[in-house]
Amino acid sequence: MGYLDPQTEAPRRPAPAQLNSPDAGVLYLRSYLLMRAVIGFIGLALPFLLVLGDLALAGGGIRGSLSAYFYSGMRDVFVGALCVTGLFLVTYKVFEHNLDNLLSLVAGVAALGVALFCTDRPKGSTVPITPLQERLGETPVAVVHYVSAAVFIVSLGIISLYFGIREGKRTELTGRLSPAFWRRFHWACAAGIGVAVLFIAVTELTGWFDDYSLIVGETLAILSFGASWLMKGLELRVLLGPKPDAEPLRSQEAATAG
Repeated sequence: MGYLDPQTEAPRRPAPAQLNSPDAGVLYLRSYLLMRAVIGFIGLALPFLLVLGDLALAGGGIRGSLSAYFYSGMRDVFVGALCVTGLFLVTYKVFEHNLDNLLSLVAGVAALGVALFCTDRPKGSTVPITPLQERLGETPVAVVHYVSAAVFIVSLGIISLYFGIREGKRTELTGRLSPAFWRRFHWACAAGIGVAVLFIAVTELTGWFDDYSLIVGETLAILSFGASWLMKGLELRVLLGPKPDAEPLRSQEAATAG
């Protein structure tokens, strides 16, 4: 039994009776959904971890952007979260040949670019530059960082938009909520990312709210992305449903191996 819905090009939600089926496809579907939910949780948690962690370690105030936390005690959290997210986005649809695959690939490479090519140092900072900055120059590395960040955020917005389109095509309920609700939910997340991009552009051009415009816009974009991905993967009926019978699975695997 296949679990790819030809109408939505996404894993098909099994019926309740199928959750106890010996078909290993249920387990693969759960793994797929769980990975999506974890990436969404990372997106929701990252801004709070960076800000609160830095305040706990060093005190002071809130920095001007999420990227600025590269130069704080939360550097490992910032780089690690982006690398995990980037690698997931690059690989989770790598064998599909469609727009989803292209968008997730672009977003994943961009996330890795944000993590590996750091922003420029804050004004007056005495923090030593990295070996990459020393080799390529601080400004070129920062340019790659900013371009990667812009591509990452825009790609995530488009992915959330397509999440909404696919959810609206489904015919079954997710719990008590209709496909129309989830279409509006993911479109709202995409709109949140769009508003964040517009906010950053306007405030950077006008100089209004200059000290915190980047961190406010970046936080709104990351939270919108996290909410969209968390709810796309957090289908508790499937994730927490009964486990498929182990004996039929072992018998099926043995027969296949033989």
